[in-house]
Amino acid sequence: MDDERSDAADPPMLSRRGLLAVAGASALAGCNGLPEFGEEAEPAIRAYDLPDVDRREEPVVPESVPVEIAPEYFDASRNRVTTLLADLPTPLGPGDIPNGYVREQLVDAAADATDRLSEAQGAPTALVALTALRQARADARYAAAGWAVVEEDRSAETLEAEHRQVVSDAQSVRDDHEYVGDDPVRAALVHRRIEDLLERAIATDDPRREGNRLLAVAEWGETVESALACLGDARHLDEQFTASLPADAGTVEETLRGAAEALFADVQSRNSNVPPEPTGEEWGVQELVIDELRQRFIYGAGRVADANGPASAVVDANRQLTRVEALDRLRGRIDDGDLSRPQSAEAVREIRSNAYDALRTALADSAAPDLTRTAITNAGWRVAHADRDLSRYDGEFPVSRLDRTIAEYVVATAVGQAAPGVSEETAETLESA
Repeated sequence: MDDERSDAADPPMLSRRGLLAVAGASALAGCNGLPEFGEEAEPAIRAYDLPDVDRREEPVVPESVPVEIAPEYFDASRNRVTTLLADLPTPLGPGDIPNGYVREQLVDAAADATDRLSEAQGAPTALVALTALRQARADARYAAAGWAVVEEDRSAETLEAEHRQVVSDAQSVRDDHEYVGDDPVRAALVHRRIEDLLERAIATDDPRREGNRLLAVAEWGETVESALACLGDARHLDEQFTASLPADAGTVEETLRGAAEALFADVQSRNSNVPPEPTGEEWGVQELVIDELRQRFIYGAGRVADANGPASAVVDANRQLTRVEALDRLRGRIDDGDLSRPQSAEAVREIRSNAYDALRTALADSAAPDLTRTAITNAGWRVAHADRDLSRYDGEFPVSRLDRTIAEYVVATAVGQAAPGVSEETAETLESA
Protein backbone atom coordinates (compact mmCIF):
# COMPACT_ATOMS: atom_id res chain seq x y z
CA MET A 1 0.00 0.00 0.00
CA ASP A 2 1.47 3.80 -1.08
CA ASP A 3 0.92 6.79 0.86
CA GLU A 4 -2.47 5.73 -0.18
CA ARG A 5 -2.79 3.30 2.59
CA SER A 6 -0.33 4.65 5.00
CA ASP A 7 2.15 7.12 3.78
CA ALA A 8 3.09 4.14 3.39
CA ALA A 9 2.75 2.60 1.03
CA ASP A 10 5.16 3.67 -1.46
CA PRO A 11 8.42 3.15 0.33
CA PRO A 12 10.80 0.51 -1.02
CA MET A 13 9.36 -2.99 -0.65
CA LEU A 14 10.15 -4.56 2.71
CA SER A 15 11.08 -8.18 3.21
CA ARG A 16 8.22 -10.33 4.49
CA ARG A 17 10.61 -11.64 7.15
CA GLY A 18 11.73 -8.10 7.95
CA LEU A 19 8.31 -7.14 9.22
CA LEU A 20 7.19 -7.80 12.78
CA ALA A 21 3.56 -8.19 13.59
CA VAL A 22 2.70 -5.79 16.40
CA ALA A 23 -0.41 -6.65 18.34
CA GLY A 24 -2.02 -3.80 20.22
CA ALA A 25 -4.28 -4.98 23.01
CA SER A 26 -7.06 -2.41 23.32
CA ALA A 27 -9.37 -2.55 26.29
CA LEU A 28 -12.51 -2.00 24.30
CA ALA A 29 -14.97 -4.17 26.17
CA GLY A 30 -16.94 -3.74 29.40
CA CYS A 31 -15.68 -1.84 32.43
CA ASN A 32 -17.62 1.40 32.58
CA GLY A 33 -15.57 4.19 34.09
CA LEU A 34 -17.13 5.86 37.13
CA PRO A 35 -17.20 9.68 37.25
CA GLU A 36 -15.33 11.55 39.95
CA PHE A 37 -17.44 13.04 42.72
CA GLY A 38 -19.21 16.13 41.42
CA GLU A 39 -18.64 15.26 37.75
CA GLU A 40 -21.49 14.69 35.35
CA ALA A 41 -21.72 11.06 34.22
CA GLU A 42 -20.52 10.54 30.66
CA PRO A 43 -23.13 9.13 28.26
CA ALA A 44 -22.80 5.40 27.67
CA ILE A 45 -23.36 3.55 24.42
CA ARG A 46 -24.16 -0.10 23.71
CA ALA A 47 -22.13 -2.02 21.16
CA TYR A 48 -25.33 -3.79 20.12
CA ASP A 49 -26.69 -0.47 18.83
CA LEU A 50 -23.63 0.36 16.74
CA PRO A 51 -23.51 -0.31 12.97
CA ASP A 52 -23.04 -3.97 12.06
CA VAL A 53 -19.75 -3.95 10.14
CA ASP A 54 -17.48 -6.51 8.51
CA ARG A 55 -14.41 -7.37 10.57
CA ARG A 56 -12.31 -7.81 7.44
CA GLU A 57 -10.18 -4.76 6.66
CA GLU A 58 -10.54 -4.20 2.93
CA PRO A 59 -10.03 -1.04 0.86
CA VAL A 60 -13.11 1.13 0.51
CA VAL A 61 -11.47 2.94 -2.42
CA PRO A 62 -9.14 0.43 -4.13
CA GLU A 63 -6.09 1.60 -6.05
CA SER A 64 -6.30 1.74 -9.82
CA VAL A 65 -4.29 2.86 -12.84
CA PRO A 66 -5.74 4.14 -16.14
CA VAL A 67 -4.12 1.58 -18.41
CA GLU A 68 -5.15 -1.97 -19.33
CA ILE A 69 -3.05 -4.82 -18.00
CA ALA A 70 -2.89 -7.68 -20.49
CA PRO A 71 -4.58 -10.95 -19.44
CA GLU A 72 -1.55 -12.90 -20.60
CA TYR A 73 0.64 -10.88 -18.23
CA PHE A 74 -1.57 -11.91 -15.32
CA ASP A 75 -1.35 -15.50 -16.53
CA ALA A 76 2.45 -15.34 -16.64
CA SER A 77 2.59 -13.97 -13.08
CA ARG A 78 0.29 -16.70 -11.78
CA ASN A 79 2.29 -19.36 -13.61
CA ARG A 80 5.48 -18.03 -12.08
CA VAL A 81 4.02 -18.51 -8.59
CA THR A 82 2.74 -22.01 -9.23
CA THR A 83 6.04 -23.03 -10.85
CA LEU A 84 8.02 -21.84 -7.84
CA LEU A 85 5.72 -23.67 -5.42
CA ALA A 86 5.67 -26.87 -7.47
CA ASP A 87 9.14 -27.93 -6.31
CA LEU A 88 8.17 -27.92 -2.63
CA PRO A 89 7.12 -31.27 -1.15
CA THR A 90 3.57 -31.29 0.19
CA PRO A 91 3.33 -31.54 3.09
CA LEU A 92 6.75 -30.30 4.19
CA GLY A 93 7.57 -32.41 7.22
CA PRO A 94 10.29 -32.99 9.84
CA GLY A 95 11.91 -35.51 7.57
CA ASP A 96 12.46 -32.76 5.00
CA ILE A 97 13.54 -29.98 7.38
CA PRO A 98 14.09 -31.10 11.01
CA ASN A 99 14.23 -27.57 12.45
CA GLY A 100 10.60 -26.73 13.27
CA TYR A 101 11.01 -22.95 13.20
CA VAL A 102 12.78 -22.99 9.84
CA ARG A 103 10.24 -25.39 8.39
CA GLU A 104 7.40 -23.18 9.58
CA GLN A 105 8.85 -20.14 7.78
CA LEU A 106 8.78 -21.97 4.45
CA VAL A 107 5.34 -23.43 5.02
CA ASP A 108 3.96 -20.02 5.96
CA ALA A 109 5.55 -18.38 2.92
CA ALA A 110 4.03 -20.97 0.59
CA ALA A 111 0.63 -20.52 2.24
CA ASP A 112 0.90 -16.74 1.92
CA ALA A 113 1.73 -17.08 -1.76
CA THR A 114 -1.37 -19.24 -2.29
CA ASP A 115 -3.50 -16.73 -0.39
CA ARG A 116 -2.18 -13.91 -2.58
CA LEU A 117 -3.18 -15.86 -5.68
CA SER A 118 -6.73 -16.05 -4.34
CA GLU A 119 -6.71 -12.35 -3.50
CA ALA A 120 -5.60 -11.51 -7.03
CA GLN A 121 -8.40 -13.62 -8.46
CA GLY A 122 -11.04 -11.64 -6.58
CA ALA A 123 -9.33 -8.24 -6.64
CA PRO A 124 -11.58 -5.20 -7.20
CA THR A 125 -9.17 -3.62 -9.72
CA ALA A 126 -6.43 -4.80 -12.05
CA LEU A 127 -3.82 -2.84 -10.09
CA VAL A 128 -4.80 -4.49 -6.81
CA ALA A 129 -4.52 -7.87 -8.56
CA LEU A 130 -1.09 -6.95 -9.90
CA THR A 131 0.08 -5.98 -6.41
CA ALA A 132 -1.19 -9.25 -4.92
CA LEU A 133 0.60 -11.28 -7.61
CA ARG A 134 3.80 -9.38 -6.98
CA GLN A 135 3.60 -10.29 -3.30
CA ALA A 136 2.73 -13.88 -4.19
CA ARG A 137 5.85 -14.16 -6.33
CA ALA A 138 8.06 -12.89 -3.51
CA ASP A 139 6.53 -15.30 -0.98
CA ALA A 140 6.79 -18.24 -3.37
CA ARG A 141 10.44 -17.49 -4.16
CA TYR A 142 11.21 -17.31 -0.45
CA ALA A 143 9.88 -20.84 0.00
CA ALA A 144 11.46 -22.18 -3.19
CA ALA A 145 14.89 -20.69 -2.49
CA GLY A 146 14.86 -22.06 1.04
CA TRP A 147 13.96 -25.54 -0.19
CA ALA A 148 16.72 -25.31 -2.82
CA VAL A 149 19.26 -25.23 0.03
CA VAL A 150 18.04 -28.68 1.06
CA GLU A 151 17.68 -30.08 -2.44
CA GLU A 152 20.62 -28.49 -4.25
CA ASP A 153 22.81 -27.02 -1.51
CA ARG A 154 21.97 -23.59 -2.97
CA SER A 155 24.07 -20.69 -1.70
CA ALA A 156 23.26 -17.01 -1.43
CA GLU A 157 26.06 -15.93 -3.79
CA THR A 158 24.21 -16.71 -7.03
CA LEU A 159 21.12 -14.91 -5.75
CA GLU A 160 23.16 -11.89 -4.74
CA ALA A 161 24.62 -11.74 -8.25
CA GLU A 162 21.13 -12.06 -9.75
CA HIS A 163 19.92 -9.22 -7.55
CA ARG A 164 22.76 -6.94 -8.63
CA GLN A 165 21.83 -7.59 -12.25
CA VAL A 166 18.14 -6.82 -11.66
CA VAL A 167 19.02 -3.56 -9.91
CA SER A 168 21.33 -2.61 -12.77
CA ASP A 169 18.60 -3.38 -15.31
CA ALA A 170 16.08 -1.29 -13.37
CA GLN A 171 18.49 1.63 -13.20
CA SER A 172 18.97 1.45 -16.96
CA VAL A 173 15.22 1.37 -17.54
CA ARG A 174 14.79 4.39 -15.29
CA ASP A 175 17.59 6.29 -17.03
CA ASP A 176 16.04 5.61 -20.43
CA HIS A 177 12.43 6.15 -19.41
CA GLU A 178 10.44 8.49 -21.68
CA TYR A 179 7.43 10.36 -20.36
CA VAL A 180 5.19 9.88 -23.37
CA GLY A 181 1.53 10.85 -23.33
CA ASP A 182 -1.25 12.87 -24.90
CA ASP A 183 -3.29 13.61 -21.75
CA PRO A 184 -1.12 15.05 -18.95
CA VAL A 185 -3.42 13.84 -16.16
CA ARG A 186 -3.53 10.25 -17.37
CA ALA A 187 0.18 10.38 -18.14
CA ALA A 188 0.97 11.57 -14.61
CA LEU A 189 -1.02 8.73 -13.08
CA VAL A 190 0.58 6.00 -15.17
CA HIS A 191 4.15 7.33 -15.07
CA ARG A 192 3.84 7.77 -11.32
CA ARG A 193 3.25 4.01 -10.98
CA ILE A 194 6.21 3.27 -13.23
CA GLU A 195 8.46 5.59 -11.22
CA ASP A 196 7.47 3.95 -7.96
CA LEU A 197 7.91 0.41 -9.27
CA LEU A 198 11.36 1.16 -10.60
CA GLU A 199 12.35 2.73 -7.30
CA ARG A 200 11.13 -0.37 -5.48
CA ALA A 201 13.13 -2.60 -7.81
CA ILE A 202 16.27 -0.56 -7.21
CA ALA A 203 15.82 0.03 -3.49
CA THR A 204 14.51 -3.39 -2.43
CA ASP A 205 15.66 -4.06 1.13
CA ASP A 206 18.71 -6.25 1.49
CA PRO A 207 18.02 -9.38 3.56
CA ARG A 208 18.66 -9.32 7.28
CA ARG A 209 21.15 -12.16 6.80
CA GLU A 210 19.54 -14.57 9.26
CA GLY A 211 21.93 -16.69 11.32
CA ASN A 212 20.38 -19.77 9.74
CA ARG A 213 21.86 -20.39 6.28
CA LEU A 214 18.63 -21.74 4.79
CA LEU A 215 16.64 -18.70 5.87
CA ALA A 216 19.36 -16.35 4.64
CA VAL A 217 19.13 -17.91 1.18
CA ALA A 218 15.32 -17.81 1.36
CA GLU A 219 15.43 -14.09 2.06
CA TRP A 220 17.75 -13.49 -0.84
CA GLY A 221 15.34 -15.38 -3.06
CA GLU A 222 12.49 -13.19 -1.90
CA THR A 223 14.55 -10.06 -2.44
CA VAL A 224 15.46 -11.04 -5.99
CA GLU A 225 11.89 -11.94 -6.89
CA SER A 226 10.49 -8.72 -5.42
CA ALA A 227 12.87 -6.70 -7.57
CA LEU A 228 12.15 -8.81 -10.66
CA ALA A 229 8.41 -8.47 -10.22
CA CYS A 230 8.60 -4.69 -9.75
CA LEU A 231 10.79 -4.31 -12.81
CA GLY A 232 8.52 -6.54 -14.87
CA ASP A 233 5.40 -4.65 -13.79
CA ALA A 234 7.01 -1.30 -14.60
CA ARG A 235 7.98 -2.47 -18.06
CA HIS A 236 4.53 -3.88 -18.73
CA LEU A 237 2.72 -0.72 -17.65
CA ASP A 238 5.06 1.33 -19.84
CA GLU A 239 4.53 -0.92 -22.85
CA GLN A 240 0.75 -1.03 -22.41
CA PHE A 241 0.49 2.71 -21.94
CA THR A 242 2.66 3.48 -24.95
CA ALA A 243 0.65 1.06 -27.10
CA SER A 244 -2.58 2.83 -26.10
CA LEU A 245 -1.37 6.22 -27.38
CA PRO A 246 -1.74 7.64 -30.88
CA ALA A 247 1.32 7.35 -33.07
CA ASP A 248 2.02 11.08 -32.88
CA ALA A 249 1.97 11.26 -29.07
CA GLY A 250 4.95 13.19 -27.79
CA THR A 251 6.65 13.69 -24.47
CA VAL A 252 4.96 15.32 -21.47
CA GLU A 253 8.06 15.42 -19.30
CA GLU A 254 8.40 19.20 -19.32
CA THR A 255 4.68 19.53 -18.61
CA LEU A 256 4.97 17.21 -15.61
CA ARG A 257 8.06 18.99 -14.30
CA GLY A 258 6.47 22.42 -14.70
CA ALA A 259 3.29 21.31 -12.95
CA ALA A 260 5.27 19.62 -10.18
CA GLU A 261 7.18 22.84 -9.49
CA ALA A 262 4.00 24.93 -9.44
CA LEU A 263 2.17 22.48 -7.18
CA PHE A 264 5.14 22.15 -4.83
CA ALA A 265 5.23 25.93 -4.50
CA ASP A 266 1.52 25.83 -3.67
CA VAL A 267 2.13 23.16 -1.02
CA GLN A 268 4.85 25.27 0.56
CA SER A 269 2.66 28.35 0.55
CA ARG A 270 0.00 26.45 2.49
CA ASN A 271 2.35 25.68 5.37
CA SER A 272 1.04 28.76 7.17
CA ASN A 273 -2.42 27.16 7.15
CA VAL A 274 -1.22 24.29 9.29
CA PRO A 275 -2.04 24.88 12.97
CA PRO A 276 0.26 23.98 15.85
CA GLU A 277 -0.23 20.75 17.73
CA PRO A 278 -3.38 20.87 19.88
CA THR A 279 -2.77 21.63 23.52
CA GLY A 280 -4.49 20.16 26.53
CA GLU A 281 -3.99 17.00 28.53
CA GLU A 282 -7.11 15.21 27.26
CA TRP A 283 -7.84 15.08 23.55
CA GLY A 284 -11.28 14.57 22.11
CA VAL A 285 -12.51 14.23 18.55
CA GLN A 286 -11.62 17.82 17.63
CA GLU A 287 -8.01 17.55 18.73
CA LEU A 288 -7.57 14.12 17.15
CA VAL A 289 -8.77 15.11 13.68
CA ILE A 290 -6.70 18.28 13.59
CA ASP A 291 -3.54 16.55 14.77
CA GLU A 292 -3.97 13.64 12.35
CA LEU A 293 -4.23 15.87 9.28
CA ARG A 294 -1.51 18.28 10.36
CA GLN A 295 0.89 15.39 10.95
CA ARG A 296 0.06 13.87 7.57
CA PHE A 297 0.62 17.20 5.87
CA ILE A 298 3.94 17.86 7.62
CA TYR A 299 5.24 14.37 6.82
CA GLY A 300 3.90 14.40 3.27
CA ALA A 301 5.60 17.67 2.37
CA GLY A 302 8.92 15.86 2.44
CA ARG A 303 7.55 13.17 0.12
CA VAL A 304 6.72 15.79 -2.50
CA ALA A 305 10.23 17.23 -2.32
CA ASP A 306 11.84 13.77 -2.50
CA ALA A 307 9.45 12.20 -5.02
CA ASN A 308 10.66 9.44 -7.33
CA GLY A 309 10.09 11.61 -10.39
CA PRO A 310 7.96 14.44 -11.78
CA ALA A 311 4.82 12.30 -12.11
CA SER A 312 5.05 11.14 -8.49
CA ALA A 313 5.63 14.75 -7.41
CA VAL A 314 2.41 15.84 -9.12
CA VAL A 315 0.34 13.08 -7.52
CA ASP A 316 1.90 13.56 -4.08
CA ALA A 317 1.36 17.32 -4.23
CA ASN A 318 -2.29 16.83 -5.16
CA ARG A 319 -2.69 14.57 -2.12
CA GLN A 320 -1.01 17.15 0.11
CA LEU A 321 -3.22 19.98 -1.13
CA THR A 322 -6.26 17.79 -0.51
CA ARG A 323 -5.15 17.26 3.07
CA VAL A 324 -4.65 20.93 3.80
CA GLU A 325 -8.02 21.75 2.24
CA ALA A 326 -9.62 19.06 4.42
CA LEU A 327 -7.84 20.53 7.43
CA ASP A 328 -9.27 23.98 6.64
CA ARG A 329 -12.76 22.49 6.38
CA LEU A 330 -12.46 20.79 9.76
CA ARG A 331 -11.15 23.92 11.44
CA GLY A 332 -14.14 25.76 10.04
CA ARG A 333 -16.51 23.13 11.42
CA ILE A 334 -14.88 23.41 14.83
CA ASP A 335 -15.12 27.21 14.79
CA ASP A 336 -18.80 26.92 13.88
CA GLY A 337 -19.45 24.47 16.71
CA ASP A 338 -20.34 21.78 14.17
CA LEU A 339 -17.90 19.07 15.27
CA SER A 340 -18.26 17.32 18.59
CA ARG A 341 -18.36 13.87 20.16
CA PRO A 342 -21.49 11.92 19.17
CA GLN A 343 -23.84 11.16 22.04
CA SER A 344 -25.75 8.19 20.62
CA ALA A 345 -25.39 5.12 18.44
CA GLU A 346 -27.63 6.80 15.89
CA ALA A 347 -25.18 9.71 15.66
CA VAL A 348 -22.31 7.25 15.18
CA ARG A 349 -24.21 5.60 12.33
CA GLU A 350 -24.70 8.97 10.67
CA ILE A 351 -21.00 9.89 10.98
CA ARG A 352 -19.98 6.56 9.45
CA SER A 353 -22.53 6.92 6.67
CA ASN A 354 -21.25 10.43 5.92
CA ALA A 355 -17.72 9.05 5.41
CA TYR A 356 -18.87 6.43 2.93
CA ASP A 357 -21.06 8.96 1.10
CA ALA A 358 -18.23 11.49 0.87
CA LEU A 359 -15.85 8.96 -0.71
CA ARG A 360 -18.41 7.64 -3.19
CA THR A 361 -19.51 11.14 -4.15
CA ALA A 362 -15.90 12.26 -4.59
CA LEU A 363 -15.38 9.69 -7.34
CA ALA A 364 -18.82 10.10 -8.91
CA ASP A 365 -18.76 13.89 -9.11
CA SER A 366 -15.08 14.57 -9.80
CA ALA A 367 -14.04 16.08 -13.11
CA ALA A 368 -10.77 14.11 -12.71
CA PRO A 369 -11.90 10.89 -10.97
CA ASP A 370 -8.68 8.93 -11.50
CA LEU A 371 -6.65 11.71 -9.90
CA THR A 372 -9.21 12.09 -7.12
CA ARG A 373 -8.93 8.37 -6.40
CA THR A 374 -5.23 8.73 -5.56
CA ALA A 375 -6.08 11.48 -3.06
CA ILE A 376 -8.78 9.50 -1.21
CA THR A 377 -7.45 5.93 -1.24
CA ASN A 378 -5.78 6.45 2.12
CA ALA A 379 -9.04 7.90 3.47
CA GLY A 380 -10.75 4.73 2.30
CA TRP A 381 -8.32 2.67 4.36
CA ARG A 382 -9.10 4.91 7.34
CA VAL A 383 -12.76 4.01 7.02
CA ALA A 384 -11.94 0.30 6.74
CA HIS A 385 -9.73 0.58 9.82
CA ALA A 386 -12.45 2.39 11.74
CA ASP A 387 -14.96 -0.29 10.77
CA ARG A 388 -12.62 -2.99 12.06
CA ASP A 389 -12.25 -1.12 15.37
CA LEU A 390 -15.99 -0.62 15.61
CA SER A 391 -16.55 -4.36 15.27
CA ARG A 392 -14.41 -5.02 18.36
CA TYR A 393 -16.52 -3.15 20.88
CA ASP A 394 -18.67 -5.16 23.23
CA GLY A 395 -21.16 -4.47 25.99
CA GLU A 396 -21.82 -0.94 27.25
CA PHE A 397 -19.07 1.65 27.53
CA PRO A 398 -18.45 5.41 27.78
CA VAL A 399 -18.94 7.14 24.45
CA SER A 400 -15.48 8.75 24.69
CA ARG A 401 -13.94 5.36 23.90
CA LEU A 402 -15.11 5.88 20.34
CA ASP A 403 -13.19 9.14 19.91
CA ARG A 404 -10.37 7.71 17.76
CA THR A 405 -12.76 5.64 15.68
CA ILE A 406 -15.00 8.66 15.11
CA ALA A 407 -11.96 10.75 14.20
CA GLU A 408 -11.10 8.27 11.43
CA TYR A 409 -14.57 8.68 9.89
CA VAL A 410 -14.50 12.47 10.25
CA VAL A 411 -11.07 12.82 8.62
CA ALA A 412 -12.13 10.54 5.75
CA THR A 413 -15.27 12.62 5.23
CA ALA A 414 -13.31 15.86 5.05
CA VAL A 415 -10.76 14.39 2.62
CA GLY A 416 -13.53 13.04 0.41
CA GLN A 417 -15.28 16.40 0.32
CA ALA A 418 -12.08 18.30 -0.44
CA ALA A 419 -10.61 15.98 -3.08
CA PRO A 420 -12.70 16.71 -6.21
CA GLY A 421 -12.11 20.46 -6.13
CA VAL A 422 -8.39 20.11 -5.47
CA SER A 423 -8.01 17.48 -8.20
CA GLU A 424 -9.77 19.72 -10.69
CA GLU A 425 -7.33 22.54 -9.88
CA THR A 426 -4.38 20.14 -10.23
CA ALA A 427 -5.70 19.00 -13.61
CA GLU A 428 -5.92 22.64 -14.71
CA THR A 429 -2.33 23.18 -13.58
CA LEU A 430 -1.24 20.21 -15.68
CA GLU A 431 -3.17 21.44 -18.71
CA SER A 432 -1.63 24.89 -18.51
CA ALA A 433 1.94 23.89 -17.57
